[in-house]
Amino acid sequence: MEEQKELLSHNALVIIGIISGIVFVVGMFLLNLGYNEAFYVEAPLVRAIFQLITELGSDIAFIMIIAILFMVYDKRFAKNLAFNLLLTVYLNNFIKGIFQDPRPDTNIDPSEEYGYVETDYGFPSGHTQSAVTVWGYIAYEFKNKPKPYIVPIILSVLIFLISISRMIIGVHDLEDVIGGYVIGICFLIAFIHLEQIVAPKIIELSLNVKLIIAVLVSILLFAITVLLFPTAGLELVKNAPLYADAGDFGTVTGAMLGVSVGYLLENEYVKYEPSELNNKQKTINLFIGIILLLITYFGLGLIIRGNVVLRFIRYALVTFILIFIIPLIFTKINRNKQNELN
Repeated sequence: MEEQKELLSHNALVIIGIISGIVFVVGMFLLNLGYNEAFYVEAPLVRAIFQLITELGSDIAFIMIIAILFMVYDKRFAKNLAFNLLLTVYLNNFIKGIFQDPRPDTNIDPSEEYGYVETDYGFPSGHTQSAVTVWGYIAYEFKNKPKPYIVPIILSVLIFLISISRMIIGVHDLEDVIGGYVIGICFLIAFIHLEQIVAPKIIELSLNVKLIIAVLVSILLFAITVLLFPTAGLELVKNAPLYADAGDFGTVTGAMLGVSVGYLLENEYVKYEPSELNNKQKTINLFIGIILLLITYFGLGLIIRGNVVLRFIRYALVTFILIFIIPLIFTKINRNKQNELN
């Protein structure tokens, strides 16, 4: 059975590689024909539809998906998915800071606050890269479930729609989307393989060592990007103050800290296991958890803001509360309910 699983994994990665090659070749062909910005659509109805689709590749959509999976499906998979998202966003913004590629002219909108729809650099497309890595990792997780090809096929179509939505609404050109897709595929394959190698080695370490590594790595990644790109994500924003509360690096590295420390402490002291709950308990936990997450997310957004350091702290707190505090509340609620039944 294990050999069959490995064969399926290998075949899945081969298929991903073939699809990536086709996308790259077709994309380069279209680029050479001059179709880099030819996918923009002005029709309001079409734009409205694809504006909704593009949100399925946004950070808040992924945060909700990860939170739901953590609360009712499998906390270990949700933790891996969270790091998958955070690392790919970090990589995407790092590459954007290096290339500093402007957005297409269709991104300009005088009605927006700063005159642009999106205020960071264009290449590679963050929505496309995140969609490939996150939805792709979910598809990989469900590839061996009953009717294994249904979920990967649906999510592959979703990835495609998210990618073209970025061009249709005018915030990316074809070059940006191809870059996001290819980088996303490479990252996904690397993450799948490296996670299987690195995770067992980390498990062998003591809790204190793991906590020290989690804190140091998060702070180091944060410091590196602040030094290299002090106004990352703000160069195209008119009159934006230095370190204005809009930089993704503070968000990503703060969330890394909250997820890693929260997960280590939760796994050691709380031991929340959604697989041990019945459907009623899962439903109650999900309802309570989503409300607490939204209150935390928007509440801290109003209280802690102003610069990139505060943004780092805010997202560290948000993710720590999601990964540690909320499961702690769940275990108390579930234990009380169980005592009442007894």
